[in-house]
Amino acid sequence: MISSLSLRDFRNYSELNLTFKSTVNVFIGQNGEGKTNLLEAIFFISMLRSFRTSQLKDLKKIGGKGFYIKSQVNIGQAWEQLLEVEYLDKRKLRMDGAPVSKASEFIQKFKAVAFSPDDILIVSGSSGLRRRYFDMLISTLHPEYLTILSDYLTVLKTRNVMLRSNNPDLTLMDVYEAMIAEKGCTIVDYRKKACEALKNEINGLINSIKADSVKFDIDYRFHSGTNNNELFQNRLKRDREKDKLKGYTSFGPQVDDFDFLYSGKLLRHFGSTGQCRLLALCLKLGKINLISKLEEGRGEKSKIVVLVDDVTGELDQVTKDAFYRIIKCADQMFFTFTEKIDDDFIKTCRNQK
Repeated sequence: MISSLSLRDFRNYSELNLTFKSTVNVFIGQNGEGKTNLLEAIFFISMLRSFRTSQLKDLKKIGGKGFYIKSQVNIGQAWEQLLEVEYLDKRKLRMDGAPVSKASEFIQKFKAVAFSPDDILIVSGSSGLRRRYFDMLISTLHPEYLTILSDYLTVLKTRNVMLRSNNPDLTLMDVYEAMIAEKGCTIVDYRKKACEALKNEINGLINSIKADSVKFDIDYRFHSGTNNNELFQNRLKRDREKDKLKGYTSFGPQVDDFDFLYSGKLLRHFGSTGQCRLLALCLKLGKINLISKLEEGRGEKSKIVVLVDDVTGELDQVTKDAFYRIIKCADQMFFTFTEKIDDDFIKTCRNQK
């Protein structure tokens, strides 16, 4: 699927050119040598997002003015496409050398799913990490969501600027709030559906791994009224003075949260480290299953690339076997390890493909 990757001024790489000929690819090196950065670059060429940070400035090499990523990707029917991303003073996208103006036309030539040791923070960390996880999940399943979310955040930022001004144009404020309500209701609707689908997948995954009837649930906590356009607009108008004192919009999907419940127990407060790690793994495995089912339902060939950043060493054998069984459906896999491992799954896949 991915046959080449070139980087310039990306993270710790001044310049790097790699070619890939295998379904299973392994990067081995000590911590800090840049293994994770390679996975991040592959993920970025798929989503124009990082799985590690929301700050683009973190991706450029220290002292650099920007970064550049190029990848040759097989998108089916023996047809390869050259994808290029350049971030300097502004973003430039190219496919086969031709400029692309819209991110929606560029992204997801393949579906990337990344596994990282930091995934546990989705369960135990801040609400922003959980929103980011769901937004990335939904964007992978439904590319139009990324545009809706981007539009929402742009208009939201404009309202926040107006709140901090001395004499905002209230007529213009009405216009922006109507746009915020429309986009916000759509975001909440997408998130509700994603929670239901993901909950079902994760229950199946946990029960197959643990071989018991553990009950997993997701409580999507959103403000009352954010799923109704008229109520949303009325609340924004009513909260103007309060939001003006705060300097930002305090109502809407940008402050939603998701409670993960394991046998009725809120995991981020009462779950063990082992339970949180298991759920973090299942969140990503559930994403793979949802992508596979969606593409099968559309009659499309799966185009999944799995990126595994040194997470298998902490898994017990039962969980590791289940992990390998699910990711085997991917078209291509990239692993990082700090030392050479004698792993039957990787050896078998390399011998078969």
